[in-house]
Amino acid sequence: MTITTTSELGETIRNRRNSLGLRQQDLALAANVGVRFIVDIENGKETSQVGLVLRLLHGLGIRLAAEMSPVPAARSASEESETFDPDNFTPS
Repeated sequence: MTITTTSELGETIRNRRNSLGLRQQDLALAANVGVRFIVDIENGKETSQVGLVLRLLHGLGIRLAAEMSPVPAARSASEESETFDPDNFTPS
């Protein structure tokens, strides 16, 4: 499964929590985070608290793996001068 949005991550966490028969309160206690954090993550709220997300995934037995796309071809000099726009980035 590839997760590309915070909504997909939240859905994955919610589905796993439910399959384990855990309430949000149970998961929050097990992962040592607040219930509000669980609610926010499951609703797809963007957050910069990566450490808490990783702790939550670990508590649910979800393993996060990085898959690397092929290295893009070298860019020409004219392309290198363009400004990087992360919202329009597409790996080659």
